[in-house]
Amino acid sequence: MISSKDRNEILDLVTRYSFAWDSSDADEFSAIFTDTAIMQFFVNGAQAPTTTLSGENAFRKAIAGRINRFDSIGLVTKHYMPNSIISPHDLNSAHVKTQAQITWQLMPDYPQPRPVQAGYYLSEVVRTEHGWQFSKRDVYLNGSVSIKEVYGGNA
Repeated sequence: MISSKDRNEILDLVTRYSFAWDSSDADEFSAIFTDTAIMQFFVNGAQAPTTTLSGENAFRKAIAGRINRFDSIGLVTKHYMPNSIISPHDLNSAHVKTQAQITWQLMPDYPQPRPVQAGYYLSEVVRTEHGWQFSKRDVYLNGSVSIKEVYGGNA
């Protein structure tokens, strides 16, 4: 069993992921993962990962790609993760299943948020000297992955 304090810290970790990605914060994004963490993306029903990230350099490179691709054209993302189920393994590790919905806004021409993806994250979290961190995160999202698919030739 984990304490209420641990549960709140794990929920904070899930929230920190959203804010770090949406704000392109490479330091924060890499800090929420252990040094040996693996993150895999399974997009639109893919049985094998469409993308795999592992290690701090890969997490920083993902943010750099986001900056080059999204920030440079004014695309604003928001990750909404309203519900998480935390299943403790022991006092220092747990499994977390989190629902997700992602919206995009293309500023300044399309400021209305558009839901583009929905799904869930399956995560393994561990207590470290830096607090709770993700050791594994599998992302299962369905929806649009192409900016042109959502905004047409305007993107």
